[in-house]
Amino acid sequence: MRPNKTRVNAYLKYSGLAFQLFGTMAAGAFLGRWIDQKLNTEKPYFTILFVAIFFFAAMVWVYMDLQKTRSE
Repeated sequence: MRPNKTRVNAYLKYSGLAFQLFGTMAAGAFLGRWIDQKLNTEKPYFTILFVAIFFFAAMVWVYMDLQKTRSE
């Protein structure tokens, strides 16, 4: 018996989600750290800000993608 093709596609689609979230937050950390170094901030304000923004954006993308998948 063959597994349902849509179910397999959904599994493959979301199997790399952890790596994608990690990459997104790493990009935010890299950008924030670069700005902190350029502005010589005392504490890593921009690093924290950009990691939070990039994480929130990734969660919104996941939510929207799940809603789109649910309606199909």
